Amino acid sequence: MTNTIAHSLILLCLLPVCSVSAAHVNVTYIYADKHVETASHPLVQQGAVLHFRLKASAVPAGVRQIEVAAEFAEASTGEDGYFVMPNGFLGTFRQRDGEQTLVVNAMPIFGMKTPRCSFVAIVTGMRHAYTLVAKAEAGVYRLFPRFVLDEHGVYEDLAINYHMLSGEDANYSGMARTYRKFQLDRGACVPLKQRIKTSPELSYATKSVEIRIRQAWKPAPSPVEEQTLATEPPMKVAVTFDRVGDVLDKLKEQGVGQAEICLVGWNRKGHDGRYPQLFPVEEQLGGEHKLRHLITKAQDMGYQIVGHTNSTDAYRISEVWDEQYIIKTADQRLSKNACWSGGRMYNICPQCSYERFALKDLPAVAELGFRGVHYIDVLSIVPPRACFDPNHPLNASQSAVWLDKIMELGKQTFGGIGSEGPYDVYCGNLDYVLYVSFDPYARARTDMVDRSVPIWQLVYHGIILSNPFSRTTNYTIKEDLAKVKLAEYGGRPLFYLHSTFVTTKRNWMGDEDISCETDEALAAAVAAIKAGVDDYNRRSHLQAEFMEEHELLAPDVSRTVYSDGSEIVANYSSDDFVYKDRTVKSLSYIVVEN
Repeated sequence: MTNTIAHSLILLCLLPVCSVSAAHVNVTYIYADKHVETASHPLVQQGAVLHFRLKASAVPAGVRQIEVAAEFAEASTGEDGYFVMPNGFLGTFRQRDGEQTLVVNAMPIFGMKTPRCSFVAIVTGMRHAYTLVAKAEAGVYRLFPRFVLDEHGVYEDLAINYHMLSGEDANYSGMARTYRKFQLDRGACVPLKQRIKTSPELSYATKSVEIRIRQAWKPAPSPVEEQTLATEPPMKVAVTFDRVGDVLDKLKEQGVGQAEICLVGWNRKGHDGRYPQLFPVEEQLGGEHKLRHLITKAQDMGYQIVGHTNSTDAYRISEVWDEQYIIKTADQRLSKNACWSGGRMYNICPQCSYERFALKDLPAVAELGFRGVHYIDVLSIVPPRACFDPNHPLNASQSAVWLDKIMELGKQTFGGIGSEGPYDVYCGNLDYVLYVSFDPYARARTDMVDRSVPIWQLVYHGIILSNPFSRTTNYTIKEDLAKVKLAEYGGRPLFYLHSTFVTTKRNWMGDEDISCETDEALAAAVAAIKAGVDDYNRRSHLQAEFMEEHELLAPDVSRTVYSDGSEIVANYSSDDFVYKDRTVKSLSYIVVEN
């Protein structure tokens, strides 16, 4: 045997092997007193899936954190491959040391591609209780969930399914397809193609842009933290019901045949004014009579019109304020949130929200005449919150069930339901996501993250309508990058009159805005919307198709493939790019039909 061959064999023996027949996970218990214990658990193999399950009853007393690290979820610095997080973060193995965490995991998945194996992991037990960790230490990468326990403890078994991928599935597109199949096979959600057959409201939304109109609001954040009738700041009236009618007239005049209108702030004291109170309809906007007339006008013109409500936040200024329905923390304090238009926000217990408000208020809102993809704020953008009130205690999983019941009720009542973010525990009812990410155009890069990929869209495009980024709102008045990103990520266009309303610099939808304060401003706003309608018409037929594959054709050129064979090629480079004898101009995209 030559020295070269012997050396190669030694190196081969030293390489870790992804053996599904003898794979283990290392479980690390971190106790309240900070001491640490570890144990090795074998995985149970079923075909290409390796199952981990730790019985809740087997978790030792006093444990506060549990890390579950599969032995094959490792790589060495400098190796080919990457890790993927459910927010789209993709990191290659280029750091010797570092850590990237993700606290809010909108999808309970993570994946890795190494020279030895590729997998996607699906967390099926305690999915609301972990932080995802990508850690490089002394040249070794590990990707694992760290379960962080609250006072409810381990309320269900910890469970993770590791799906081993091969061939054309051994990449992030394959990871997404595998999870999508898992969701569809178990009946967690239903494709748009099937749902639009029985839902005219959803069918209409699929073919139309979304136009949100912020009508009225108090200062945000509020200068008065705990508002009373004597200290409540004045409300700005921006768009009355009559003025919305003018918007509709201008839309029709400029040739916008279909659009879904969402009224924001039609309720008592405007947007975030006195939640959970909704009624009476705000008189300064024209009152209930004017609103009903507006809804009828919109529908007679062929537009779908819905309202904006909230099922999670409460303000003391509300006429229906009661501490009894507020979430209690483990030490029995009221659960608080940010200070916003109505003052300090308090978090409503989901069970109370459903039983005390949704059952009564959603049908009352629908009775005004609204019909379409109704919007409930906040609900799908934050993890479900635990409640420790002894009268209505909920762990996070139980909380999610009640929030989903609110969505189901909204869907049944209005014909469709949308919310703010991509949290997929609600995917069976959620029809529309206002924005999947606050990341400005997925350009964020850290020491551990190279780029972002449309992992959520690869799973849910063709199932849930979405606008990919907060910054792609009003995209036709922004830089060309916004238009290209919206197309690359398969987004449904979103336009928002008075999107910039906060009194700080925190305009998460960007500083560019459209309004209707003057006839000139209205004409410009509708022209921007019409440009989006024309752009969307190039690819709206793809909304009911699955996004099957996404890849880079060049460092700044991406290709997205849909289930009907159509492709979108997006060019972010400063030079033209030629694809299949077609030229893709710099900062533009093309649709290649099958």
